[in-house]
Amino acid sequence: MTDIELFKAPAPPTDFACTVTPEAIAERDALVARAAAIQNAPATAAENEVLTAIGTDLQTQIKKTEEYGLKLRRPHNSRADQIMDVQKAYLDPLRPYLQRIGGFAATWRAEQERKADAERRARAEEISRLQEHLRQAAEDARNANEKGDLMGGITAEIAAGALSAATTAAIAKPEPEAVKTAGQSFRARELGWECTDVHALYLARPELCEPLKPKASAIKAICCPEIPVPGLRLWWQASVNFKSR
Repeated sequence: MTDIELFKAPAPPTDFACTVTPEAIAERDALVARAAAIQNAPATAAENEVLTAIGTDLQTQIKKTEEYGLKLRRPHNSRADQIMDVQKAYLDPLRPYLQRIGGFAATWRAEQERKADAERRARAEEISRLQEHLRQAAEDARNANEKGDLMGGITAEIAAGALSAATTAAIAKPEPEAVKTAGQSFRARELGWECTDVHALYLARPELCEPLKPKASAIKAICCPEIPVPGLRLWWQASVNFKSR
């Protein structure tokens, strides 16, 4: 990301006007083009690295623009609404792509978590199987020795030794973990929501509303898909957030 001037805003005379610089528009549109080229969730770690780089650039541009807008608003409080409108218009093309890129990354990470879970279960089952075989071999050796079966006892003890070594090696292996990508933070369970009828929502749960619109912070803090709310569609979803530089 280049360190360019995002907006130009003169001192607040009567003809105050806030505009986006041509360089900023070009940089934003280049980001849109890069993000638009991603059409599917990544299939490899390398593709996920590319996706993360784009998501990081989108997040960085949004954060930088919002911080720059705040910097401009401080001396121009009377013009804050105009600056916010310009900022919103500049960022609106970026936000849907950040959400879409995040969705692709979440799909990738959720699949890596699923694979790691399957590998952890397989590891636990293998250790359990080896331990059972080890127990049986030890029992066989004990029975053979009690019966005076020298060769049977030796064979069973050799088998028990091999199984003990295999069990120790299996336990010593590191537990499988999902493939992770620097620059992403993953949440396997985040509330997704959509207001389908704000009037029904307000009548049923006014604490979930601000005047004329749903209150996102309250919905995310209180609601869950297992408890339906009139006027809301709720679901659980995985999510990825990109870190800005």
